[in-house]
Parts: sequence; C-alpha cells; structure tokens
Amino acid sequence: MSNKLLRYGIFVLCGLVALLAVAAAAVYLSSEARLRREYRVDVSLGAPDGSLVGMGRELALSRGCADCHGDDFGGKVVLDEMPFARVVGTNLTPAAGMDDPRLRHEWLYRALRHGVGQDSHPLLMMPSNSYSKLSLREIEAISAFLDTVPPVGRELPESALGPVARTLLVAGKLEGFLSAEIIDHDRPAVAAPPPAGTVDHGRHAVQMCTSCHGVDLGGGRMPHGGPDAPPASNLTSHANGLAAWSEADFILSMRSGKRPDGSTIDGRYMPWRAVGHASDDELRAVWSYLRTLPPIDREAR
Repeated sequence: MSNKLLRYGIFVLCGLVALLAVAAAAVYLSSEARLRREYRVDVSLGAPDGSLVGMGRELALSRGCADCHGDDFGGKVVLDEMPFARVVGTNLTPAAGMDDPRLRHEWLYRALRHGVGQDSHPLLMMPSNSYSKLSLREIEAISAFLDTVPPVGRELPESALGPVARTLLVAGKLEGFLSAEIIDHDRPAVAAPPPAGTVDHGRHAVQMCTSCHGVDLGGGRMPHGGPDAPPASNLTSHANGLAAWSEADFILSMRSGKRPDGSTIDGRYMPWRAVGHASDDELRAVWSYLRTLPPIDREAR
C-alpha cells in the first residue's frame, strides 16, 4: 500500500512540476513577444539647434532625466531587484558609437516620443507616455543640451525582466511599464510649446503630471510604484487638495520639498527636486492652470 501511495505521490508531483514548467514557458513566451514587438518609427531629423541649449538644460533637469540617467547623464542602475527586474538608465552623453548629433537627435526622439530604442523594441520603465506630450521644439532643445555634456564611458549592465516581473506583466499588473504599448503613435506631435508664463503653457507642462496624479489631476492610487507607494496628491482646489495653498506655497514646495504645514514631500515618488529646476515663470503657469480646474472631491487613499 505504501509503495502505491509513494508512486501516486511521485506521479502527482511530476504532474505539478510539468504544469509549472508549461506555465513558466507560457509566461516567458508571452512576455518576450511583447518585449520584442517592433514599433516602426519613420523619422528623419537634422542636428539640433545649438541656440536651444539653455532651454534644453532646464527641461532635462526639471523633467527628471537625471533621476534615472545620473547627474552626469552617463547612465545608472535604477532598479536591481531580481527575480523582479533590473532597469538601467541609458548613457545619454555623446559616448562612442553615438556621437553624431543628427543620429542622437533621432534616437532621443524615438525614446521620448514613442518609447522605443534604436532596435524599435519597447523601453523598460521609461515614462515615455508622459514625455510623448513634449513638443518637437522641446525634444530638440533637450537633444541640443545633451550634445554639450561631457562624454561618459561608464560600463552598464543590460536592463532585464526577471520571472516575477514577467508574470506580473502578463497578468496586467505592470500598467505603463512598457510605454510603447499605450502611446498613441499616430498622434501628431506639437511643433512648439505655448508662450512661457501663460495658462496654456501650464496646461502643456502639466501633461507630465497626469501619469501619477490622473488625467483630472485629482490624485489617488498610482498605477505604478508598487504596493507601498503612497497615493498621488489631489492637485485641484478642493479642500482635499490645494485649496488652502497659495502660488508662493506651491513654488516653495517644489523648491524645498516641504508642504505649507511643514510636512515633507516623499522624493521617491514625487520628483520635487527635478521639478524645482523649472523656472518661476513655468511654475507660475502650472499654478495658474491648476487653479482653472474644477475641484475634485477625492481623498488620498
């Protein structure tokens, strides 16, 4: 009897192992198909206008490029938590093999506007769905600035998804992890940003905020950041949001990381250090636009 039970147990165990192997193979193949999908982007750009370097520097810093690509823009490991994933910010400097300003401009355009690399495959955890709202002039300005930074020859590992991230990706739990999947690649790009300091400029700049704070900017649970991420703040003029804030409060909080009540803004989730590099004119424009929004009655959860 015991031999029969033993054989039965071995049979069941082998069956479970086989099922797990099939499931693992299915997850790998499904995720790999998405990672290897090609997004054909036809683009032909010239070298960027060198007169835009100042504008590009402000944009590169205020839009958080250094957060993932390093203070010297030479790339860095952003996340290394296998078996989840390893995510590496690319070297953005005029390094060997990518020193042609025209080709670098096209490469940057593909990454920012479409969320794909030189091989036309999706970039991992690159927030291109937000950057795709940048105007052609702004992308050109960032490219012009990056052409001026000193080349960095840093050795970096490759980005890679581990089995945990692949499983979550297939299960639909990594929303926005591959921006190329959710970008409207056929949407025409805006030629240039609205005039600085205007409400329209604020509306344009705030598009970078919607991936965390929501399309209505009412805040709430972020679709990324993990289970421990705090909810995004309500940016509307409701009592649960910024009703009690002034323009000076808003600008100071973006410069100091402190709310008017003295509490600290968590820089791991709200990139206030980057946003603080924006000019006073731009921050005033953003504030002016936020004040035009209807109050959203949504408490942070």
